[in-house]
Formats: sequence, C-alpha cells, structure tokens
Amino acid sequence: MSALVTGASGGLGRAVAIALAAAGHDVGVHYRSDHEGAEGVVHEVQGMGRHAVALHADLGVDEGDVLDAVCDDLLTRCHDAVGPVTVVVLNAFPQDHLDWDDLDTAMWDAFHRAGLRPTTALLHRAAVRLARGGVVVVIGSIEGLRPAPGHTPYAVAKAALHHLTAAAATELGPRGIRVVAVAPGLVAREGLETAWPEGVERWRKASALGRPVTAEEVAATVAFLASPAASGITGTTIPVDAGWSASPGW
Repeated sequence: MSALVTGASGGLGRAVAIALAAAGHDVGVHYRSDHEGAEGVVHEVQGMGRHAVALHADLGVDEGDVLDAVCDDLLTRCHDAVGPVTVVVLNAFPQDHLDWDDLDTAMWDAFHRAGLRPTTALLHRAAVRLARGGVVVVIGSIEGLRPAPGHTPYAVAKAALHHLTAAAATELGPRGIRVVAVAPGLVAREGLETAWPEGVERWRKASALGRPVTAEEVAATVAFLASPAASGITGTTIPVDAGWSASPGW
C-alpha cells in the first residue's frame, strides 16, 4: 500500500504521514517550500520500516492545463517511488487572516488559486489513477461548519471542500473509490497558548473535552478512514474537535 500526503513537511501533514506509515503504507511526502522538513518526515517514515520519498510540487500555478500536468507529474513520481497509490490525503491549504474590509476580488481569487483550486484539481487527477478500493481523504475544517472572524475566505473554501467530498463520493462510488473528509478543530501546537491565549481559552470553554485536539488525534482518524475498517464510509465529513461542535450555539 502507498499513500500521497500533500503539505506533509510538518504539522498535521507530518502526523498524517507518520500515522499512515504506522498503518502499513509507504508514503509520498509532498512539499512546496520546506525541503528540509519533508526530508525529516521521510527519515521518520523510513525509521519505521516503510519506504518514503519527498516530492516537491507547486500546486498554485495559474493555467488550468499546467496545473493538471503538475498534478499528474506528482502522482506519477509518487507511483514510481513508492508504488501504486491507494490513498491520497489532500492536506495542503493556506490559512491567512484577512479582514473583511480588505476582501476585494483579487484577494478572493488569490485564496481560491492557492487552496480550493489545486485541491479540486488533484482530487480529480488522483481519481483517474485510483483503482477500486482507493480512498481520498480531504482535510476540511470546523470553520467550514461555523466561520471565525477574519477567516471568511478560508471558512468558505473549507465549506466547499466538505461539499466537494459528498459530490465526489457520489461520482466515484460506482468505481469503488471512497471520498471522505475530516474537519479538525483547533489543533494544539508548540507556542499556541503563548501566541493566542485568548483563543485557546475560548476554545477550552466551548469544547466538551475542554482542550484543543492534537495532530496525532486527527491523523489517527485519517488513517482509520483510509483503512478497510472504514470501507462503508464515504461522502461525509467527520469532525475531530474535542466536542466543540457538540456545544450549544445559543
């Protein structure tokens, strides 16, 4: 088994690559700019007895035919390095804070070009290659369910990914390909409480478990959804949010 994970040079993408390796996958570690980080993940995966390769690709190119070619090339290099891809995890996505008053058309276009557009393109190109039993896991967000101030383009794009998951699952189900998504809540990381103490405190009060989630918890959910144990799950988005979405909204 082999998997391609986009945006896997650190953070959540790294945790997903490690979780899939632990589940028996060889891993293509995609990165855009952090070559050193990607190579570090490769060494971690290899230390677990699995094959891995760092794969550079800039998925933010403008021309549609060029983007399709970039996606096809990435998938081909992954196939050649670690074998036929059975799982694709679409994790790479920008998250910028943009004030509402600054959201002109150019800002919307830039965000779409950097995030939603390459995700949809890579899903489409991956589905051409996946055999029956293949799985695409899309990384959405709880902001696709309820937006936060200053994150409007991000929240809108993630909501679109949740709907894309359902639409693609409907299209690809007859081919035996599953498409599922996870919607992580606030993910703990080093320095988060120092950088955003008021946000972390609000999250603790709002979530049923009283804490953020870890990247490892989200990654474990991804690995489960990609496994045969989840063979009956497709077209849905699973929140991994420490019970934030269970909290009363009024």
